[in-house]
Amino acid sequence: MLKPCLQCGRLSNASRCARHGGASRNTPGRGGGSSASKFRAAVLASAGHRCQFVNGDGARCTARLGLEAHHDHGLRDGGTNNPAGGVALCRKHHGIIERSDLQM
Repeated sequence: MLKPCLQCGRLSNASRCARHGGASRNTPGRGGGSSASKFRAAVLASAGHRCQFVNGDGARCTARLGLEAHHDHGLRDGGTNNPAGGVALCRKHHGIIERSDLQM
């Protein structure tokens, strides 16, 4: 299944296109391997490959590139890679959510 490269948005069989090394993040506590890949793919697919952030005016973000799968309950805090506990966010809004106490 083709999906957008995390760096540039080009379609690829991996999280990153060949130009960006095909490398994946391996941050302790953030998950890795096939369960994390399946989680990401399922979350992005259920969101229609579009950021799910909704601003205070009720408008949904239109970003379709640089999407990330956010865990409602982080893996470090006992969460799982169950796609029902995830939301698709662009990098900008994922950073906002991670740095704040906002919940999706």
